[in-house]
Amino acid sequence: MTRLYLLVSIITFLYGCTNSSKVYEKNGREALLIECGAALSFSICHERAKKECSNGYITLSEYAGINRKEIRVRCN
Repeated sequence: MTRLYLLVSIITFLYGCTNSSKVYEKNGREALLIECGAALSFSICHERAKKECSNGYITLSEYAGINRKEIRVRCN
């Protein structure tokens, strides 16, 4: 049972949902940090950005780490 729980946790961690949170650039402008599971493509992160920014967005950065991918965007 413990192995099964560990396996499910790892899969959820790698393929997890997207998260979105407000962040601020160095110049004080508001931006969004969108985090996606490591095994997901950046297109999933960009789909979330499209939902969050109905008038479009500008990609500020993309980062691919071991346990997640993230993009920072500024809505138009």
